[in-house]
Amino acid sequence: MKKESRTFYLLLILIGLSSLAFKFPDFKAPEMPPYVKYRLSKLPLIGRFVEPPPPPEKEYLETKQLMEELSRARADRYAPELYSQIQKKWKRAEEYYHTGHYDWAEIYFDKIRKLSQEALSKARTIREKKKKAALAVLKKMRSSYESHKKKLPFEKRLKIELVLWRLETLIELEEFDLFATEAQEAQKNYHL
Repeated sequence: MKKESRTFYLLLILIGLSSLAFKFPDFKAPEMPPYVKYRLSKLPLIGRFVEPPPPPEKEYLETKQLMEELSRARADRYAPELYSQIQKKWKRAEEYYHTGHYDWAEIYFDKIRKLSQEALSKARTIREKKKKAALAVLKKMRSSYESHKKKLPFEKRLKIELVLWRLETLIELEEFDLFATEAQEAQKNYHL
C-alpha cells in the first residue's frame, strides 16, 4: 500500500501543478543579426543550412532614383552642402548594401531620403528665385530696347537682338552666373 499511496500522491501533485498552468519556459535560439546570417550563408558547408537575409532592393532602387533626381535638379549647384552630405551617406549606404550589412544600409537609405527631399525643395526654390530675377532683368532690358529701337541703325538692332536672344538662352540653360555677367556687359555696351 505504501507504493500505491506514493504513486497516488505523486499523481495528485502532478495534476495540481498542471492545473496551476506551470509551463517550462520556451527556449528559443537567439535571433542572428542579418550580417551574421549573410556571412554564414557564404561559408561552404554551413551555407546550406543558413538562409541569407533578403537585401532591401526596393529601398536601394528608390534611393538610387532619388540620387538621379537630385543630379537632374542640379542640387550640387543650388544646395551644395546638403548634396555633399547626401553623397557621403550614399557611398556609405552602397558599401553597406554590397557587403551584406543590410540593417545599416536601410538606416542610411532612410537618412538619404529625408535629406534628399530637403535638398530637392531647397534647390527648386533657389532655382526659381534666380530664374525669376533673371527674367525680370531680361524683361527690363527688352523694354528699354523696345523704347528706343526705332532710333537705332539696323546693325545695332541686330546685335542687341542677338544679345537678348543669348541672354534668354542662358536663362533656359540655367546658367545664371554667366547670365549676370553678360547682362552687365550688355547694359554697359548697349545702354539697356
